[in-house]
Amino acid sequence: MSLLESELMKKGKGVNDLSEMFIARYSMVRKIERHLKLKGENFFTPGGQFHDAVWVMKNYGLVPEEVFSGKGRGESDHNHAEMDTLLNYLVKECITNEVTSLSPRQQLFVDSVLDSYYGKAPASFMYKGKSYTPKTYLSDYLGINPDDYVEITSYTHHPFYTKFVLEDKYNWTSDEYWNVPLDDFSAITDHALKNGYSVGWDGDAQDNYFDYYEAVAYMPDAIKDLTAARQKAFEDKTTELDHMMHIVGSAKENNKTWYFIKNSWGSTTNALGGFLWMREDYFKMRTLAIIINKAAIPAEIKKKMNL
Repeated sequence: MSLLESELMKKGKGVNDLSEMFIARYSMVRKIERHLKLKGENFFTPGGQFHDAVWVMKNYGLVPEEVFSGKGRGESDHNHAEMDTLLNYLVKECITNEVTSLSPRQQLFVDSVLDSYYGKAPASFMYKGKSYTPKTYLSDYLGINPDDYVEITSYTHHPFYTKFVLEDKYNWTSDEYWNVPLDDFSAITDHALKNGYSVGWDGDAQDNYFDYYEAVAYMPDAIKDLTAARQKAFEDKTTELDHMMHIVGSAKENNKTWYFIKNSWGSTTNALGGFLWMREDYFKMRTLAIIINKAAIPAEIKKKMNL
């Protein structure tokens, strides 16, 4: 949601606090349905990707945090361990019994669990003196078009300037990502930041040199061919998609670009108030994908992508 909130500020819409748990609630329903349909062949776990948010916005809309906090039991922090255990139990039972779609009774159970832990999602609500549904809040108040955003990656086992299904376990919906050369991958990011846009980051936050508590991420040794090294790391799983963050700025030092990135682990959890600096070599090596407004892509690259 941080990416969308920044986009709204750029468009003069002011400060908005959007409900992450509205996205999580409806994504979970879809995740269960898809896992059963595929007979347990895809990855089933909490978490997801930006395209999950796009799907929820297209199908259900969006709401402010104050309308749907996702803290259905009045708790101060989100803790879904118990809820995840209950839903995992149901899903495993369904797979064992070769159930490929939820019965009305099972659907009622899923909804009751989600409503208990998240709270009941509103069909309509009052906000700043006006009545909205989640869909009209998205379209009329926020003015967000989910189709404005694309996910972009850079790997050599698929043709460039085309889309392909990224072979990652967290891409449980089998969504397609745009594929561009690594130089373009960086150029898109840099162009966006220079023109007042921010960029969503999907990548590996488990590397030894991703030092969140010291607020830096970098590769310790020079890499001669980053494109080849990046491809190998993807194929042998030494780079995995395990986290999402938000690139909000950049700076140069010794002719190297450092990206300033907002994390979601809290403002008191590291030396930079929840932010960190990521050097360009780590970005090129460990970033699986970026999420960006199509308007932020350089014209010459956008033309090659036929956007």
